[in-house]
Amino acid sequence: MAELDPGWLDSLKRYEFLSSEWLEEFHSISARLGADRIGIEGAVRLNQIVSGCPFQAEPLKAYLSTANGYLEIGIGELEDPDLTVSLDYDTAKVMFVDLDPQRAIEAFLGGKVLVTGDMTKLLGLAQALAARGPADPLGKALKAITS
Repeated sequence: MAELDPGWLDSLKRYEFLSSEWLEEFHSISARLGADRIGIEGAVRLNQIVSGCPFQAEPLKAYLSTANGYLEIGIGELEDPDLTVSLDYDTAKVMFVDLDPQRAIEAFLGGKVLVTGDMTKLLGLAQALAARGPADPLGKALKAITS
């Protein structure tokens, strides 16, 4: 994966997490940085149902897949996912952008996250993303574009 110029990060516009603009910027940044394997044993195919999005009234259906070895995020649903995660917008941001394990655990324990399917796949994904650490270029870019 390419190195990040801190000035470039500062120049990025911020968008609402999972909005169409945010997704376009995510794909652009992924292409610019170059693909980097996510480091998960086995593919994860996850559908999300995110309620309380600030940019639309109805719940957002989104997916996350590592089936090709890379992190892919999009709008819609995957057929035959390993799991479906239903959660509110703020919790989704904490789990997939902030990568705050303590707040993610609190959300699970507090009933803010409903998981249907293979929970071990979600745990593997969370561990792989968290293991990338604060210096991860893609993680830094995702935080930079998220309002």
